[in-house]
Amino acid sequence: MSSVRVCHLEKERGFRAFCEDFGTKRPRLQFGRFEVRGCETLTPELGGMKLFWIYEGEGEVFLGRGFRTKEGDGQRLPQEYVPEPLDPRFGERLEFLSNALDRLTPSAQGPVQSILSRFRHDTYIGDFANDLWALEHSTEPWSPDLRVIQTIRYLFLVYRERGFSKKIADSYERVMIGDQLAVSGSETLAVRGRFSCLTLECAEHRSRHVPAATRLRYLKDTSGGCNFDFDPFRRLPMTWQVKLPGETGDGVNFVNSHVVNIAKETSPTHFHPPKAVGGGDPQEEIYLVLNPGAYGLKTYGRQASLIAYPDLRDLDRFEQHNLEPGHFVFIPAGIGHRGIDVFVNVITLPGFKPHNEYYIDKDLHDMTQGQAPYNENLLGIKNYERIEDLL
Repeated sequence: MSSVRVCHLEKERGFRAFCEDFGTKRPRLQFGRFEVRGCETLTPELGGMKLFWIYEGEGEVFLGRGFRTKEGDGQRLPQEYVPEPLDPRFGERLEFLSNALDRLTPSAQGPVQSILSRFRHDTYIGDFANDLWALEHSTEPWSPDLRVIQTIRYLFLVYRERGFSKKIADSYERVMIGDQLAVSGSETLAVRGRFSCLTLECAEHRSRHVPAATRLRYLKDTSGGCNFDFDPFRRLPMTWQVKLPGETGDGVNFVNSHVVNIAKETSPTHFHPPKAVGGGDPQEEIYLVLNPGAYGLKTYGRQASLIAYPDLRDLDRFEQHNLEPGHFVFIPAGIGHRGIDVFVNVITLPGFKPHNEYYIDKDLHDMTQGQAPYNENLLGIKNYERIEDLL
């Protein structure tokens, strides 16, 4: 598949055709659709790790005593949750960084402050993998101080086991649009209600490296990326599982997910190269379009859409697709694209890979004499020499 595919999940024929085409090229991954109508049990079909992204309706999921989650850095978790004890060595390093902010370079300031924002008294609540991704993505040193650099590198070694809270009582809990559920191997997950999900299973992943449930309301709003200003909303149900800077490949990643409100004023036109920087699989994207009203976001009468440039060597050619809640959009690597005024779960395969996003609004302005759509607010951004070198 070399062009954008758009279908509505409620129209079975189009989505089934996509799944069949995708399966011939990526047989280890299986997309699907699942509806909950009453009481259901979620299970993997292939014995691998299976994800369920809710795009319509709401319900409840049963989460038992001992359930561990990295939620809670947004809205507080219910009283049935208790933060896990803070590792003293981790706490010492956070204290050191909090006193060393003046020794950080500008690109490291924001991510480190975001990491420290989850440090509350004698606890640490939440997932800071995305902040490490931002640090790894930086093109300048984090600090002139070697001890500061070593402390940040330590965070890359321990982040997977920090920030958890544990549930101390059995109960059902609410799930809604944008939330993520996960099972793997022989696991099951009891749910009830009326909601519809996009599903993805990876047969090769026999164990789950994310919590069984991740709810957007409990996640920190890391506004940025495609929207840092206009009704900003950006929350990450599934972060990139980072390695140490300089390591290559994809590690445990086969997919990532973030839910973002993309406004035309702040959305960059960009592409992900067909040959991934740093090795591993090239980054492909799926837009799962959601209803902004579920989180009180306004459309202001705007029409959600996606602009795509199927041939980066011919930027005069473009296509624009109007989008509605329930639309599923597949964007292969090497396709220029820009979301416009859309509230969307951006699902990437294998993930939001560092150094694999290239901005082309300046190219669109210069090479088409301004005839093709571009974001005039972002003409100063260009991070490569020639498109041909990346294709």
